[in-house]
Amino acid sequence: MEIITFDHKVYQDLNDKIERIADYVFKKEKNPVQEPEIWLTSDELADLLKISTRTLQRMRKERVIPYTMLRSKCLYRLSDIEQCIAKRIVTCNPQTLEEFRKNYYLTHKRYGL
Repeated sequence: MEIITFDHKVYQDLNDKIERIADYVFKKEKNPVQEPEIWLTSDELADLLKISTRTLQRMRKERVIPYTMLRSKCLYRLSDIEQCIAKRIVTCNPQTLEEFRKNYYLTHKRYGL
């Protein structure tokens, strides 16, 4: 058995560093890193949902799906569309949210999946 001794000051410094690391880790667990919001155009969303842009226009008119107008262009947040699918307000093919998100990432290789 080996005995290691520390000076009181060295031990205190080491203990402080360990506590800062623990605080950082627990703080990160409470506030997970947010992914950047993904915005889709009408063409991208229609392609993902396998519907026509006219059907998408009708859904906007009937206020079935949330959207934002930016410079006379309709944009949709991917998270909003996923919520609509989860609540079964919007049906899509593929049927699950995981497949929907996977299809989005496959068509948009810039996100690296």
